[in-house]
Amino acid sequence: MKHTKRILAFVTAILLLLPLAGCLVPDENEWATEAAPSGAVPAPDGANSSKSDASAFDFNAVAIELGDIKITAGEVQTMFDQYVNMFYSYGSELNAESLGEFLRMTEEWLIEYYAPLWKAEQLGIKLAEETEAKIAADAEKAVAEERNELLCMFAEKFTDLESVTDASVLTEEQLTTVLDAIGDELREMFGEGYTFDDYLATRNQDYTLSMQLDEVTELLKERTLEDLSLDQEAVDEWYETALEAQKTKYDASPEEFYYDAQDTLILYAPDGFARVQVIDLIPDGEPDEKIEANRVEMAALEAEYGMLALNGSNPERAAAIEIDYAALKAETEALEDAYYGDVRKKGDEAYAALENGLSFEDAMDAYNLGEADDSHTDERVVYLAGVDTHDEEIAAIARKLEPGTYSKPTLVDGAYVIVKLIERIPAGVVDRASIEDDIRAAAARETKDGAWEAQLDAWLEEAKNAAVYHRETYEMLTDQYLNSEY
Repeated sequence: MKHTKRILAFVTAILLLLPLAGCLVPDENEWATEAAPSGAVPAPDGANSSKSDASAFDFNAVAIELGDIKITAGEVQTMFDQYVNMFYSYGSELNAESLGEFLRMTEEWLIEYYAPLWKAEQLGIKLAEETEAKIAADAEKAVAEERNELLCMFAEKFTDLESVTDASVLTEEQLTTVLDAIGDELREMFGEGYTFDDYLATRNQDYTLSMQLDEVTELLKERTLEDLSLDQEAVDEWYETALEAQKTKYDASPEEFYYDAQDTLILYAPDGFARVQVIDLIPDGEPDEKIEANRVEMAALEAEYGMLALNGSNPERAAAIEIDYAALKAETEALEDAYYGDVRKKGDEAYAALENGLSFEDAMDAYNLGEADDSHTDERVVYLAGVDTHDEEIAAIARKLEPGTYSKPTLVDGAYVIVKLIERIPAGVVDRASIEDDIRAAAARETKDGAWEAQLDAWLEEAKNAAVYHRETYEMLTDQYLNSEY
């Protein structure tokens, strides 16, 4: 029961409020739920604050008002716990000063999260009816998927079923058992009267709010940036600044080029880098441990045999070594054939297809494992002018190739690979004319991002000063931790 309670506590803690989904999450410690008196945390300059002697924590109490938006004490507690657990996970001691700072950070984070809705209302920006309808449908779908996931999770703990992925397979009796178990955990966490339906209704609200915020934020962004444009002078200024930054960065630390080359518009390249594409054929499972053990033993026999040959002594031992070595080699090759046979065959097939005219891109699509985005393309940057600390074996193969050519299937780090050298990246400044459109797009994107971030910062300050803080509903959270055995 304890393990299951931790599972639900984890799921609920993460998902109770979608604003928290991207934050670090608590470990398996229980969350504090009893209240204790505490001193007030100072409000931002210009903010309103109310105070009373309230000593009982009410999860649904209004904690912060931002226009018509009511942020609850429960939301404050959830976010506050995230900060505390993140801090505590580093082994640091909790004290009144740090807890007070976490509470201030919690207030600001929640206000920042809700600020787009508040500002959209001020500007008269509303979502279209069809958008609201789509959000409602998407929220219902998300809740249904979450309900199924929780039912399956509890079914694996409270019934004799294993690996349940579809709750519709539960019998009526099993479903009753699972719902009772979920109900018990929810009541223990949130008190008598809190049901699974209450939880799902809350989740629907959370999903809906998150989707509304996403849509509203996009509308605000469009409104903010609609009149923003760049003239040639601004583009030139962006280019010169970015070029100088890349020169300084890559000349001082060429390794940084590895990371930037994947998703940054390159204006300047250090010497010695190349782009390659890779067909990477990975065997299933792990190789037999005897393969490595045999190779170690074979290396020892080779060394011993070499010494005997140099000394011209003990021909009987030399003959025995030859027999033992041959047996080990045959066994090792058989084990390798069993493990690598399928991927070796695929490598030969891929190479033959390339030789018969199949493009390397199509070969990657046919033979590489897909990524999360279903892309089978494996393109890498390697260093050819020295030791490649990231991909030395691939770089070693690429050094022998000419641009546009590819290698034969080669065993590299437990996989068979075929490497194609796309280009040796020319060192120095990239010809501007060849990337002028990319430069203009990057300059516009960065300028818009900067303008948008500046606008968000300005709105956050407005929102912090406009908010009404009812700290009596949540300020006791700091003492809950100070007075606990956390």
